[in-house]
Amino acid sequence: MAKTELLEDEVQLCLRAVCGPCGLAADVLVNRFGLPRPNTEGILERGYGLLAPRMAAAEARAAVPLLAALGLRVVIQPVEALPPDEFCDLSIRVQNPKITNRLMARLDKLLGLPDLTPVSFNGPAGLVLTGLSPARAEWLCDALRPLTGAQTTISDHHSALYDLFAPSGLTEDEDLAVRRYLSLVGAVPGGFGDAVGTGLERRVLDRVLARFKTYDLVGVNQAFQRHDLLIIGKGSLIVTEFVDFLMTRPAAQCIPMRKLMEALPLKLEGSLTRTRARQFLSDYSAIGMQAVTRLVWAPHTLAGNP
Repeated sequence: MAKTELLEDEVQLCLRAVCGPCGLAADVLVNRFGLPRPNTEGILERGYGLLAPRMAAAEARAAVPLLAALGLRVVIQPVEALPPDEFCDLSIRVQNPKITNRLMARLDKLLGLPDLTPVSFNGPAGLVLTGLSPARAEWLCDALRPLTGAQTTISDHHSALYDLFAPSGLTEDEDLAVRRYLSLVGAVPGGFGDAVGTGLERRVLDRVLARFKTYDLVGVNQAFQRHDLLIIGKGSLIVTEFVDFLMTRPAAQCIPMRKLMEALPLKLEGSLTRTRARQFLSDYSAIGMQAVTRLVWAPHTLAGNP
């Protein structure tokens, strides 16, 4: 009985985020709660992690308000619990190529990334930094904000969904095999734009990529995607209506009116987020025109199967 009561009175103390300087917090954790200094300082520097695998529940409860006052967000959980995945990924894109060198220099200074090149930002999700704590990701976004033309997007692991693409295309048999497997594992074949599958959780995506190692498949986080919208036909509009509408769009104004039909497919919108691309697609469909979306990506920077 005594052993059971003792175990029930022990908990884990986990750090979820750090807000502000950590020097005083480290001293309190080491001196008051007896935590080893090297490990504690490392966790505080990362901004997340398991501070104490076992400590008295009463002691842990007493520590929460004190640590909160020192700028630490901590949680108490059972000793046998696995630490929750509260990590996130950060996408960095270059909207203004003129700031690329400054952006690379800033990232090298902040994170020690000396090997970046302009190509590093050209993938279908931009440059993706993985496994960051939310606090560190937000800190990095703040640090890059002064660089006008650098776009950052954060996606947490828990809610991230991926779409599956085949950059080089699939044969009919390959496409059928992938779609059958997606249905088997509870994923949705096809989907938005030129996706082969849509709305995959990371664990499902990993299973699919492992299953089809010899196929040219890649998963792209929905939050990091950018899409072009292309007009492919006049749809229900008569030619004059179609041409008149296109001539109001900047992308078509450099094309002679008599050659607009020959210029199809014509990109009218570029680098749209997935949400905005879906909205534009709906809007053009409501007008009566035929439109499609295509993922923006550069084959040489895709991170899929080798």
